[in-house]
Amino acid sequence: MKLRKKKLALIVCSVVVLAGVVTGGVLVHRHNEQRRMEIMLEAEIQAHRKSVAPYIRLNYAFGMGSDPSEEGLTEWEIEHIYTGGGRYKPPREIDFEKNRWGLDIGKYIFLLFYERETGIVLSYDLVIDYFSEEFEADGSLRLYNNGKHPEIQAFVEWMWEGRWQREARIHRERLSEMYWDYAFARRGDGTFERQIFYQLSPQMLDALARAEADPDYVLDLTSIQQAGY
Repeated sequence: MKLRKKKLALIVCSVVVLAGVVTGGVLVHRHNEQRRMEIMLEAEIQAHRKSVAPYIRLNYAFGMGSDPSEEGLTEWEIEHIYTGGGRYKPPREIDFEKNRWGLDIGKYIFLLFYERETGIVLSYDLVIDYFSEEFEADGSLRLYNNGKHPEIQAFVEWMWEGRWQREARIHRERLSEMYWDYAFARRGDGTFERQIFYQLSPQMLDALARAEADPDYVLDLTSIQQAGY
């Protein structure tokens, strides 16, 4: 009787051990499979981010996107930046009733900031022409660093490497303040018609940028306005 009980106990123990081994094996397999899927997903995410990096940098440089490597961002915020900034963005349509020059003030002032800091003039028309097409004539993607757009590439790399976007926006605010100071000083005298900042002509913006860079420059927006600009 005791022998039978011992055999039964041995069988039960064996079953329990076997069940534990099987369960452990299943759990290990599930863990390994989950980890493998996580690694594959992470690899896909990194591959995607690498593929859209040229658009991220381009859009950042022209103030149309953010820097996903900025400190303090959550993973959701980073992915949101890659989703929004990691794609081709055609030139923004300008309402000619708001700016009769068809000027994208944001891009234009970023170029003025670039000139101020480097002395390099990047044509606004060249920039708009670059953004006018998503693909090159041969059907390949129009990327700033494909060797066909050296002026755009130099600008984007300078903006990205220096992370100059914040300073460029501050420059825009400074020009806006200068304009309002000029207009306010001439309120009610009939010599200058005040406009909203985004309505200004490139000639006025050029004059503001020159005055901002050179304290000795005499700002005369009134003459520019009377000349039709």
